[in-house]
Amino acid sequence: MATTQNTTASDLSDAIDIGLLDPQKAEFYLTPGGFTGLKYGEADYKRITLRRALPIGQPMAYISVADHDNKEIGMIGAVSELSEEQRIIVTAELENRYYSPTIVEVKSVKDKLGYVYIELVIGREGHPYEKTCTVKDVSKNIRLLGDDRLIIFDVDGNRYLINSLSKLDKKSLSRLEPYMF
Repeated sequence: MATTQNTTASDLSDAIDIGLLDPQKAEFYLTPGGFTGLKYGEADYKRITLRRALPIGQPMAYISVADHDNKEIGMIGAVSELSEEQRIIVTAELENRYYSPTIVEVKSVKDKLGYVYIELVIGREGHPYEKTCTVKDVSKNIRLLGDDRLIIFDVDGNRYLINSLSKLDKKSLSRLEPYMF
């Protein structure tokens, strides 16, 4: 008889050496050109890229750090382990890379020549504004996240989130329902 075992990200880091960076040795900084850099040990990486390994489930844990040539330097186990100054730099870089405004309202949805054009009211930092996003292959790019959340990926790679479908107004929900799989 087989048993089921739930594996968490922390279990994986114990089982596999994923190259976690020591938060005490990592010094993130902003370059004069506005890029994020990293001093780690004797090395100074003047331009790095941060990527979330688990962007939806654990967006502030397991952050891959790569150099300008896309060679992985290591991973940040948890952003919360960094000092406040370091956390601010890393969080700002991640927010820029993973721009994901919240959908407040769906004004219209039009299906035309294999593309779906969605007129949205989105909000970021409390400032709502209108945006049209274009989605191709809705079965892959409009996804339910659990029972009550939804994410939309547009043709430019942008992400739009609905944090609670149950809190979305009925008209907006009815406009999206034919595309929710």
